Amino acid sequence: MRHRRDWMKTVGLAGVSCATSSFWSSLLAAPMAAAKAKSCILIFLEGGPSQIDTFDPKPGTPTGGPVEGIETKLPGVKFAQYVPKLAGMADKLAVIRTLHSNEGDHERATNLLHTGYAPNPRLQYPALGASVARYQTATDVDVPAFISIGNSPSPGILGPQFGPFVVGDVNNPAPSLALPEGFAESRITRRLAALESFNQKFGEAFQSPLGTDLSQLTQRANRMRKSPVFQPHDPAGEEAELFEKYGGGVNDGFLARACIAARRFVEAGVKFVEIQYGGWDTHDDNFNQVQNLSNSLDAALSTLIADLADRGRLHDTLIACFGEFGRTPKINGGNGRDHFPDAFSAVLAGGGIKAGQVIGSTSDDGMEIKDRPVSVQDFHATLFSAMGIDVAKDYFAPDGRLLRITNGGKPIAEL
Repeated sequence: MRHRRDWMKTVGLAGVSCATSSFWSSLLAAPMAAAKAKSCILIFLEGGPSQIDTFDPKPGTPTGGPVEGIETKLPGVKFAQYVPKLAGMADKLAVIRTLHSNEGDHERATNLLHTGYAPNPRLQYPALGASVARYQTATDVDVPAFISIGNSPSPGILGPQFGPFVVGDVNNPAPSLALPEGFAESRITRRLAALESFNQKFGEAFQSPLGTDLSQLTQRANRMRKSPVFQPHDPAGEEAELFEKYGGGVNDGFLARACIAARRFVEAGVKFVEIQYGGWDTHDDNFNQVQNLSNSLDAALSTLIADLADRGRLHDTLIACFGEFGRTPKINGGNGRDHFPDAFSAVLAGGGIKAGQVIGSTSDDGMEIKDRPVSVQDFHATLFSAMGIDVAKDYFAPDGRLLRITNGGKPIAEL
């Protein structure tokens, strides 16, 4: 009896997290533009990375510190010395150097960079992944639309059916779907058949489609349980050479494992994968910390781009990398940099965007935007547009509330 309760709880929770049933798909369907990118991988650099020490260096200036600028594949464009691999493939990147906002607090800025809205205690707007799960074209794959590695962005007013399936251990992404010890497949088959019969009789008795919807949701969760992408997978042993290219031997190898998992998820049909890679809040000892973190980022992000290209998937997979704000050009007394939302950088690749360019520039000391400021809302509109979501439309939450998913943003024309 305990096994039966455990299994039913597992299937129910997995089903809710996994994806919407036909009921939700038909009820909430909305017209969309033709999709370009079929999926998106977001690497969120939690804590706020230093733009000056990564993608917008200021060598030879008091604000530039000890960091040197190195040549990239783009004539006249330099990156910081800490990201040499990405510099060597800058022709495959679009770098925005002039993102800006008014939010210099971690929590408020993280909310803004995920939703396009400042925090509102009365209304929680959906995170990027939740909106993609809701408004991207649905498919019949047996995987969640939205997966999060390392954090749990809120679906807000869209409701929990569009929230992320949260992966805590990328080597074993779905331990809760594993069968209880000694629980045979034949028992599951019998119990699912009994449950389907119950749901069918419920639907007939109450003249409701809910019974059918619940059966479909449970069946989908069971198929998800069997999916190869949710089985334990250790890239250090199973993809050892590639794992090393991803930076598996750098730091603890977390970002390498997470990026490999993200690649496998989008190959299986997941629409949006978010990876949280923290540690960028470098108020003290900024340069050593950024160098250490960048070692992982440089290897993982560059190899992810190359790996997807080799597999023929880069054109339909959008990759985005950014944090909640940047760091001050002024170096503080602890040899660190403080919060700086006035101008910070983001990197895009794949997904049909026009790569090989830098959008905007900052002053020689990095203290202000010199040209082409880009709002968070316009940045979001660019991501959504790349995924075929019409940002000019008004959408509606399940409760009927009007929802403008970019808060008025317009796609960046150059991209």
